[in-house]
Amino acid sequence: MRLKFFALAVWLGASSAGAQALSQGVTGRGVPWAVVEVPGGDAEWVAVWLAADASPPPRPWEDVGGSFGRSVVLSVPALAAPAALGEAFPALSGAVAVVLLGPVPKRDLALALEALEGVSPGQRPSARCSASDGVVTLVRKESEGFRWAFPLPGRPDPRFELAEAAAWLLEKRWRAQGFSGPVRVEGGACPLLVFYHQGGDPRERLVDARDRRGELAAPVEEGEMTAFLAGQKREAHRWAVDPKGVALAACQRLGWGGALGPLFFPVAPSPAALTRFLAEVMEPAGNAEIYERERRILPPETKTLANGAVLVLTRTGGDTGLLAVALSGLDATVAGDLAQEGAVSLAAKGLPSQVTVASGMAAVAAVGSGEELIDALEELMAVVSRPRGRGGAGLRTQALEALGLGFEVFGENVAVVLALPEGHEELGEAAEKFLAAVPAGKVRQIRRLAPGLWRQERVGSGEVWAVVELPGTLAGTVVGEALAQRLAAQGVEVEQHHPPGGLVVLFGGGGAPTLPAQEERLASAWEEARLLGPEDTTKAWEALTGRLFGSAAQATARRALGVFAPSLAPPFWQPPGDEEVRQVAVALPGFRQLPRLGAGPAGAPAKGSDKGAQGGAR
Repeated sequence: MRLKFFALAVWLGASSAGAQALSQGVTGRGVPWAVVEVPGGDAEWVAVWLAADASPPPRPWEDVGGSFGRSVVLSVPALAAPAALGEAFPALSGAVAVVLLGPVPKRDLALALEALEGVSPGQRPSARCSASDGVVTLVRKESEGFRWAFPLPGRPDPRFELAEAAAWLLEKRWRAQGFSGPVRVEGGACPLLVFYHQGGDPRERLVDARDRRGELAAPVEEGEMTAFLAGQKREAHRWAVDPKGVALAACQRLGWGGALGPLFFPVAPSPAALTRFLAEVMEPAGNAEIYERERRILPPETKTLANGAVLVLTRTGGDTGLLAVALSGLDATVAGDLAQEGAVSLAAKGLPSQVTVASGMAAVAAVGSGEELIDALEELMAVVSRPRGRGGAGLRTQALEALGLGFEVFGENVAVVLALPEGHEELGEAAEKFLAAVPAGKVRQIRRLAPGLWRQERVGSGEVWAVVELPGTLAGTVVGEALAQRLAAQGVEVEQHHPPGGLVVLFGGGGAPTLPAQEERLASAWEEARLLGPEDTTKAWEALTGRLFGSAAQATARRALGVFAPSLAPPFWQPPGDEEVRQVAVALPGFRQLPRLGAGPAGAPAKGSDKGAQGGAR
């Protein structure tokens, strides 16, 4: 007994006098292992990285989790380590790597390493590293800031050993630029260099950081490396106070194929080598996650300019802006053509746009940054302000003029909604300047159309245009759409217009030998069209919904159209009530009570062209 104690005392004294020493190998079944011999201490720490599909570890192993499968750890008294580990290892399966750290040298762990030979190997995660760059993702959180990441060389790459030095140095420079830090090395097979910042205005700060990343990668000075090495020397002694953490870190390194030496001996790169590494890592723009609290959007601000144009300013709460220009009080054909021409012009500049036509009005909406939208508004104002001639001298033109509809755009015909992205509130002033350049309207004489036929003698065939005035409610809009659909289905030319303060369906055409014959054709079509049923109004609502609802661009266009027709821009897009639609439908007058403009040979008077003065609903 005394002899055994003497031998043990000699062994303890010899081991405590040595420095760190590494022994590495691979079991016959392919499990890499390492024995890290450190002086002092009375416990042997074992860390094992298990594959994701490995069986749960039994007691006494401690499961400490991990990002890649799980890691387990076990500490045993140094004296009992060979026998204790010999019993513990066989209970494991699916090992990716094993590290033993403590005072016991490899020569005394033969029993444990022999037991390790029976442990089945595990597969480490495969490396599928993303090659994306410049990607920004917005994440809703309670605190604001951003995470900015750059790809690093893989862990088996010798250059990876420069990553910690780079992170230490960059954190100093990062904080000197006014960011909150820290800078860390994260990830497994696809490691990342990650910059963190907490604080307000994260979008603007990220742009600032990207603009200044050249300063972060500036040449490394000798004094900076001296300060780094001083810290690394202290970190190399961490095994003496945190053997468990160091054993786990070593196990991860070993599993990824990296060297263990940097955990115990400071890496001392030259300033030139670290400078090259920084230039390489910081060359991309990096990928970022922006953290923002939910924004509460302020009510829109509406301005009516001296020329009659209306500008509505609102905020999107993001970095994307929206623009919509709506046209009303014009010949609907002119308004639609201008909106389409504007969309083509924006497409030539690469801006996504969308045209919306409804109730005789038209709008073009665009999406882009604040600066892009101001350029888009300038382009659209140039398109709509170009002089255009009168729309001919026919009956249709006379009817439109009598309704107060024009053929050229003035300020009173334009409404603009500009949804500004964050940090671009001053762009509203530029929008006001461009919109003010649209000429003001002129005083015009408008002849009110009375019920009945206003006729002209004319050689040739008969031509008639009839006017149906509808209330400017959402129910009136649905009825107008339904009437237009039913008249068009009978081959009648039909248009919807939006004169100041109203909604009009204009229908008619020519071709009959006489004016009375043309009246009879239209009367028959009208009496059929005004007998609206529920399926007709449902179909009309679906058509309106398809043009006015569904996307951010459509919502912005609807808001702009709502300047002229408030019923189109409620907070929620819901169909009008059935009773409200029915009341509009039953109030539709008979054909003879409609204002009409006609021309052509008189011929014999039409018979039965009036089916009564009241409309009806089926």
